[in-house]
Amino acid sequence: MKLYCISLGCPKNLTDTETVLGQLQQAGHQIISDPKSADIILINTCAFIQSATEESLDTILNAAKYKHKGKCKYLIVIGCLPSRYGNKLRKLLPEVDAFIDSDKLRSAKYPIPLGPETRPSGSDSRSLAPGVYWPRSNNANKVKLTPTHYAYVKIADGCDNRCSYCTIPSIRGPYRSRPMASILQEVKALAKTGTKEIIYVAQDTTNYGIDLYGQRVLHRLLQKTARIKGIRWIRIMYTHPAHITDNLIRTIKKEKKICKYLDLPLQHICDKILKNMGRRYGRREVENLILKIRREIPQIVLRTTFLVGFPGENKSDFEELLGFVAKTRFERLGIFKYSKESGTPAAKMRGQVPEKVKDVRFHTLMKRQNMISRQLNRNLLNKVFEIIVDNGIAGGSLGRTYMDAPEIDGSVFINNKHLRPGKIVRGKISDTSAYDLSARLIN
Repeated sequence: MKLYCISLGCPKNLTDTETVLGQLQQAGHQIISDPKSADIILINTCAFIQSATEESLDTILNAAKYKHKGKCKYLIVIGCLPSRYGNKLRKLLPEVDAFIDSDKLRSAKYPIPLGPETRPSGSDSRSLAPGVYWPRSNNANKVKLTPTHYAYVKIADGCDNRCSYCTIPSIRGPYRSRPMASILQEVKALAKTGTKEIIYVAQDTTNYGIDLYGQRVLHRLLQKTARIKGIRWIRIMYTHPAHITDNLIRTIKKEKKICKYLDLPLQHICDKILKNMGRRYGRREVENLILKIRREIPQIVLRTTFLVGFPGENKSDFEELLGFVAKTRFERLGIFKYSKESGTPAAKMRGQVPEKVKDVRFHTLMKRQNMISRQLNRNLLNKVFEIIVDNGIAGGSLGRTYMDAPEIDGSVFINNKHLRPGKIVRGKISDTSAYDLSARLIN
């Protein structure tokens, strides 16, 4: 059958989609890029916050139209949306032939109902003929959805941190590390096909190994990854400030292939707010950690995210956050407005912040960071960096330095349209803005 797929949400979700597509392709299904010609439309959904849920529902309803104006016979919805809302979806979306939540995808006993004996719409999805199974350890056959030169590799699923605002533990379950041998096998396979940049993702990458090996061993995984021929850059996303070890800091410092870039979501800096969030650290621990990281790795680029408008956040709490950002001067910073999510402890907390106040705080913090980013980027003028080329555009090419993760951070414009994606070149920074750079090639 011809299959069209839509993957929503974060890079962690994307890795799930890649794995599922790999298994379906092995089962004989043909993956196509035109939904009008598809027999099957598969949607991997996100439901982390309300806006993501709404996007998932809109996408499903739009895809359902192809059952009338296209060739679609089966509409399958997988991932976070079924995990979070379960049977409620069957009444809300009768157009969908099967809902498969994350737990069932992870189970080697539950089939994705797309085998050759798939029954028509309205049948019980649990009784469909066995089709394709979610692999427990080996992702070597996944269908890569990123460009050839970089890949996201998920090293664990689920989360044990249980922050009071977060739905992930109820959607994804407890933390489960993937065996190190399986991860390295996937990376070696990717390297053989031309992947140069490995981006490790999980709900909490720094907790890797705590369940399998009795201790946090992300640093060992990084050391072994750095030995794989063909891999040039290794990037770490979604670290937790409370779980960063001295071993990890030393490994990032020592290994040349590891990008001196750390994604360190802090969420807030006010002790009161951090405690209510369930983050298990305070301002002093954060400041000491950042001081240590910057002292040990002077060229480090720190990316963080902050949540404004959390219940109980008053003007003084926000001003403390604003002052901290001005003082710390993060190289990369993302800002989100708190979303009240049913089923989370924070949804029941007193002091819910009005949306208008969230908007003002969001834009105030964005304006402050914009100014900081402009100043920091201006300091890069005439400095030379390695740049990995992502794609060509009109009049030139776009790439990234080690300071930027794909699809999240800024880009470097190179005035040369003949560079192939994946090529690593040397460039001198010639112009800057708040988020992007321009560079001239040098020999």
